[in-house]
Amino acid sequence: MRIILKEKNKYILRFDTEDEVLSLLSGFCVKHKINAGFFSAFGACKEVELAYYDLDKKEYQSVNTSQRMEIVSLTGNVAKMDDDIIIHSHGVFADSGMKTKGGHVKKLVVSATCEMFFYAFEEGMKREFDKNTGLNLLL
Repeated sequence: MRIILKEKNKYILRFDTEDEVLSLLSGFCVKHKINAGFFSAFGACKEVELAYYDLDKKEYQSVNTSQRMEIVSLTGNVAKMDDDIIIHSHGVFADSGMKTKGGHVKKLVVSATCEMFFYAFEEGMKREFDKNTGLNLLL
């Protein structure tokens, strides 16, 4: 991952082949002491783990796809929970036949490039476990 442009609290980040976007973004936030942010990205991937949250079961149903796809849209936010950075991201991906898949993104490995706009907030955001939904919700 590289910082292409930085202007105050706004960044353009580039992820390259084999980069795992969410873990590198988390490390970037730790390194730069960012406790809250929003991002939007697009590019191409070779592996993605997508999930759907089953509210009745209070658990994620995951599907791991290992194929080259376009990252049509990737959006998300960054917050803290206890001492950990939490990345919450959703995405839409298109295969070679232009069929799309989407959902909660748990893992994303770049095939060619992923270009991201990241906005870091000055104030922090926090998450807390909510027993009614089973999710870690923003406070």
